[in-house]
Amino acid sequence: MKKFIKTSVIGLAATLALLGGCTKNFDDLNTDNSKLAKMNNVSLDFLFSTAQNRGIFSGNNAQGTFQLFEALFSDLQAQYFATTKTSFPSDRNVMQDNWLGPSWTYFYGNAYPQMDEVLKLTKEGELADPIKNAMAKVWKVFMFMPVTDYWGAVPYTDAGSGKNVILYDKQEFIYKDFLKLLNEASAVLGTYNGTGKFFEKGDLIYGGDVKKWAKFCNSLHLRVAMRISKVDPNLAKTEAEAAIAAPGGLLTLAADNAFMKVTTVTLNPLSHISSFGEFRMSAAMESVLKGYNDPRLQKFFDPVGTTTTYKGVRNGLSADQITLPVNSAANNSNINSSFGVANKFIAPFPLFNAAETWFLMAEAKLNGWNTGAGTAKEYYENGISASMERWGVTDANAIANYKVGTSTPAPLGDMFNTPAMSNIPVVFGASEAVQREQIGTQKWLGLYPYSPEAWSEFRRTGFPKLYPRVNSDNADAPANDPASVRRTPYPGIETSTNPKGLASGIANLGGPDKVSTRLWWNP
Repeated sequence: MKKFIKTSVIGLAATLALLGGCTKNFDDLNTDNSKLAKMNNVSLDFLFSTAQNRGIFSGNNAQGTFQLFEALFSDLQAQYFATTKTSFPSDRNVMQDNWLGPSWTYFYGNAYPQMDEVLKLTKEGELADPIKNAMAKVWKVFMFMPVTDYWGAVPYTDAGSGKNVILYDKQEFIYKDFLKLLNEASAVLGTYNGTGKFFEKGDLIYGGDVKKWAKFCNSLHLRVAMRISKVDPNLAKTEAEAAIAAPGGLLTLAADNAFMKVTTVTLNPLSHISSFGEFRMSAAMESVLKGYNDPRLQKFFDPVGTTTTYKGVRNGLSADQITLPVNSAANNSNINSSFGVANKFIAPFPLFNAAETWFLMAEAKLNGWNTGAGTAKEYYENGISASMERWGVTDANAIANYKVGTSTPAPLGDMFNTPAMSNIPVVFGASEAVQREQIGTQKWLGLYPYSPEAWSEFRRTGFPKLYPRVNSDNADAPANDPASVRRTPYPGIETSTNPKGLASGIANLGGPDKVSTRLWWNP
């Protein structure tokens, strides 16, 4: 582990080239690596770019790292997609160490070292800047959140320390530090009254716009607070209300949605792997989108071949079932071509959008928290509107009719006689139980295709009521429980490179290193 976590500026010159950084210092940096130590604001900008790009498991091996971390695990556990390739048993709950291991080492060896360096350089010294440091704190939380939500206790305090033994922190400690960092960042970003740009040439999300970073920070704060609402409701309430009232406001407008910009060399990783023919729309997506006559169906997915038919695949198919023509890639819906492989250098990668903020507000209101004057129904419907806008649905009548729709998810009529995934309509229900399921289901749609968050929220809330898997090849994760995978196991590489650290992780996990062990926030 120590060789992966030791703080260093890995491949900065290569990153500058990848991100198209035409600066006066580039030739020097590219030819004399000793000059990497002579950091200036230009190179700091692009170091931040590296942290951002690699923080979504993209970067210099975009298709590989993204596929190993997201496409083969959270995409399938969240049931956004199902696999159409026989060699991917992770859709049958098999935790492939040769996939999870490289994801772990990529994060700690390629992504986090850049972030750690940015945090240090912006905190003190010649390049110290409180605004940049605050932006870096926000991004640290964003990139670390899916990592701890995959594994639980992970290296956090010791990450980047270069120690011989890298200890793991309890998830409770990590989440409380997230809250601390976001409160600190909000106090700086939300009170900034200037017009200057920070990390302007390197910020791949907002181009250095501080006001947008303040909104992103506060909405991320609300996300973190809601995540801990079942294990520590009092703290969750306090922090959620602080986020809602924080200076700078929340991310509630489509104009402020957070996307990772792409270039001809920093591609959209989901778009890239869409051409592999290895996954297609899930049966869960088909049931909900078709049943609701959802106008986002044709925005999320393409019809099958030259037809007008949209079709999904059940999760957990056996190798024999996958080989049946009806379950092939050719006979099921791929992601929409607007963000498919043809647009992998154009379509930005989604990180956080206004719909999520509204659905978080709706849930907070049902919890009895102080969210302002709005009602849960208003927040819920605002979330639907924000998601429609994010996907370019502009027909006001169609959106209005959708909000009062009484149709329910559809049965599929497939080889398994798959029933409807749920029986709830879109129109806001009369009971709190129905309302919570509706908010969770619409949030699931609103988060698409960002599956790490969708999987975490499914584990926390139980919504939407996803299908059981057809098969499971993991005795610890039965097929009849779609939430049976509660976490991913630690990678085997830790046994040889950081055994004492691994032992601390298992001790801080709260249970055995198994997929059935619940995370701290998921009691």
